[in-house]
Amino acid sequence: MRASHRDRPRLFLTFSEGDLPIVRPVAASLRLSGGGLALDYAVLRDPFATERSDLIRASLALRLKRSAAAVCLIGAGTAADEWVRWTLAAASELRLPLFGASLAGPPPADALDLLAGFGAEIVPLDGAVIARRLTGEVPRIGARARAHEHPLSFAVRFMRHPLR
Repeated sequence: MRASHRDRPRLFLTFSEGDLPIVRPVAASLRLSGGGLALDYAVLRDPFATERSDLIRASLALRLKRSAAAVCLIGAGTAADEWVRWTLAAASELRLPLFGASLAGPPPADALDLLAGFGAEIVPLDGAVIARRLTGEVPRIGARARAHEHPLSFAVRFMRHPLR
């Protein structure tokens, strides 16, 4: 028997607004991937520093409290997005498990650095894998260790630092 929607672990997805066209099919795929996960996410088009932003942050905090984990869907603008950074900080404060999954290709080095700063684990974009990771069936691999599995990410990170 399938678990009801309320009984399934809920993942809160955070991502840059510019990645929304990629996120919609990814979210649909995650729902069907066999992990038995419920998904929640918000499309945040409001600037971070507006009068409404306090209400938005309060709403996001409540939704995060109902989540079993937060997953950052990594795209080109992830590290620069203030809403993504706030969501990661709020999830970290709630001591939620934090995961990062690349939307396409190797994740950008700045996003990997951001996620590593929060202790997030880089995982494949697969609901079944994330569900097994939540239950502890798959051993934890740190974000820094996984970043080196992507040679291009390592090269980009190396190039950002001046040689002396």
